[in-house]
Amino acid sequence: MSLEHGGNINAAARRFGIPVQRWMDLSTGISPWSWPVPLVPQHIWQTLPYPDGELESAAADYYCCDRAAILGVPGSQYALQHIPALLRRGRVAIPRRGYAEHRLAWRQAGHQVVEYVDGAMLHDLVLAGRVDHALVINPNNPTAELLSSQQLQETHQRLGASGGWLVVDEAFADTGQDTSLASLCPVPGLIVYRSVGKFFGLAGIRLGFLLAPASLCAQLQSAMPPWSLSHPARWIGAAALRDRAWQEQQRQRLQRAGRQWLQFLRDAVPRLRFAATDLFASGAGEAAYCEALFQALARRAVLSRHFEAIAGYSVLRFGLPPAGVENVARLLREAVEECECESP
Repeated sequence: MSLEHGGNINAAARRFGIPVQRWMDLSTGISPWSWPVPLVPQHIWQTLPYPDGELESAAADYYCCDRAAILGVPGSQYALQHIPALLRRGRVAIPRRGYAEHRLAWRQAGHQVVEYVDGAMLHDLVLAGRVDHALVINPNNPTAELLSSQQLQETHQRLGASGGWLVVDEAFADTGQDTSLASLCPVPGLIVYRSVGKFFGLAGIRLGFLLAPASLCAQLQSAMPPWSLSHPARWIGAAALRDRAWQEQQRQRLQRAGRQWLQFLRDAVPRLRFAATDLFASGAGEAAYCEALFQALARRAVLSRHFEAIAGYSVLRFGLPPAGVENVARLLREAVEECECESP
């Protein structure tokens, strides 16, 4: 089964008949500012990527976790796709609205999915013993809900008491490390996924990490093909993870841009209820209006991410604009005005 994702400009260009070069892509949560990749040494291109420990050590320092608890993978997508099959089959709590690959992976591995709407409902499910495992996207993509470290640790303890697992997808957590559980790893019953693509703006190198007990890391590693991570990805990833000065600059830049973007969207699209992380803002509203606004923006070569309707409501996600709010402001206002004129 293939799921729809953001960032597919080629498909949008075909669908709306607008050349690729004209599009502004707001459909992902990838930072518009990337870590500045230096010239990659020639020997990195010419030799096979046998692990030398540099990437894993840099990641362990960055995530403040034990070196034995970390495994580099070709994108956090790889880990989330394969980990459910390694866990005892049971009932897993999964957010009703969230990154859909999680649901697909757990179902394909034979688990029973139990949906929850928010953190309060998850707490009740775990407290009542109605689930064996729980998947939390923190912050959630696309709702932006952020659960506290305290709630997550309580959830982990309750699930672990009966041999269950808490799995936390922290792909968008780099600007808010105080809520991360990465530094707790490894502990029994806890799995954390991390991504280098979002915060570092390096989605193209396909690099992520599994943080988990060493035995589980070893299980996944044994199932991975040889040289699953390219040598350039390993080299670039290690350097980016060690660049603390750039990371601090990036956090400040994203936090500032995120606040500005959220305020602009709230003013420009009052019919949607917005919540945000530092990397994207999501507006929830009536399904018909979300669909109309998505279409109106696309006709202006602005690609947002439109999520399916649930109980009559949908969500539009807007990543940070690549060149500031000003360039997209006029187009967004035009699209909103068009939708208002067409509303009954």
